Amino acid sequence: MRTVSRFLWWGVYIVAALIVQQQIPGVDALAPGFLISLQEKNRWQTFWLFLLFMLLQEGAGSLGFGSAMLWYGGQVALFRLAGRLFIADNVLFVLMLSASLGALRALITWFMCLVQKVPVEYMLLTQECLLQAVLIPIIWGIAGLLRPKAAPHSG
Repeated sequence: MRTVSRFLWWGVYIVAALIVQQQIPGVDALAPGFLISLQEKNRWQTFWLFLLFMLLQEGAGSLGFGSAMLWYGGQVALFRLAGRLFIADNVLFVLMLSASLGALRALITWFMCLVQKVPVEYMLLTQECLLQAVLIPIIWGIAGLLRPKAAPHSG
């Protein structure tokens, strides 16, 4: 039953995140869910979400292939690095990680635009990255509250 409720929760989360992304262009609302998965330390779940989220973002993005892979791979790297220094379930951890991810998003977008010779609108890029950094803890907090808690095994 736990597995079914997890699948249902992730399905609802993904649909809600895609609706948020449709309403707020330039924001990745799947990223907070990915961070939740990293916090849960469920490697298979995180692996499948990495693949699914990467494919969803690559298909929806206007840049060439690779930016979503760098984005989610960067999230894993920053999460692991920050997790060595701070407690991963702490709100301060999420706030600091969100700020770092906002900067990472700017760097990846700038790099991909540079490589593909796409002009960069710096003001728009700055706004999107700041909005991303602000929305990650908000969505993370809401999703964390709505996430079903793991039921203990009954003997």
